[in-house]
Amino acid sequence: MKQTLFIIILSILLVNNSFSQENPTIDNTLNFKVMPVSLLAYNPRHRVGLEYIAQNKWAYSFDFGYGNYALNRKRIDGLKWGKDYAYYELRPEIKYLFHRGKEYFMYAAMEFFHINVRDNFGSGRYQQEDPYVGISYESASFSKRKTGAHLKGGVNFIALDRLHFDFYGGIGFAKRTISYTDVVNPVEGAEVWVEWLPQPDLFEGESIVTHLTLGLKIGYTLWVKKNE
Repeated sequence: MKQTLFIIILSILLVNNSFSQENPTIDNTLNFKVMPVSLLAYNPRHRVGLEYIAQNKWAYSFDFGYGNYALNRKRIDGLKWGKDYAYYELRPEIKYLFHRGKEYFMYAAMEFFHINVRDNFGSGRYQQEDPYVGISYESASFSKRKTGAHLKGGVNFIALDRLHFDFYGGIGFAKRTISYTDVVNPVEGAEVWVEWLPQPDLFEGESIVTHLTLGLKIGYTLWVKKNE
């Protein structure tokens, strides 16, 4: 699904010259947006945000995401997350609107983000940071934090004057911190082995990682101030 969405965004950007060369004025607006795909993510959560478009070229937005077992039970069942699962994220963003049509605008953006995930695991294993030793346990508290930034590009289509479909993609970097605390009956020597898919949650410690973002927001204009 991510690959398909990326192809759609890339195709839109490549055919930019086929759009009208006019840049009609965009009124100052306040938009409410949701990201429905986040409900299906590996870290399921509800994500909503507000976007303010000002002075015809700049936009500012702030997204907030929150998830827990009660809100996301249907998705969490079958994953590794349990009843103590809790997730929140903060995402402020600034956009520059560089091409505008009658029913769309394209933009470049810088997004900052902070993500925090917590849960309590039953029996399992992980590799502790110092020294690098595999640990098996009966139960443990898990925590993951990521803080970083993305450079993004996107296109926002507008339908029926107020309905928004915002496709975007980007890349950046994040500082990731994974920790295990309150470990019950830890036993050293457990082998931590990953066969195919990466499982960074099994490895305690701090690292700087490349971070991708890709998605679709659906929005609605709450308020409009006409430019004179």
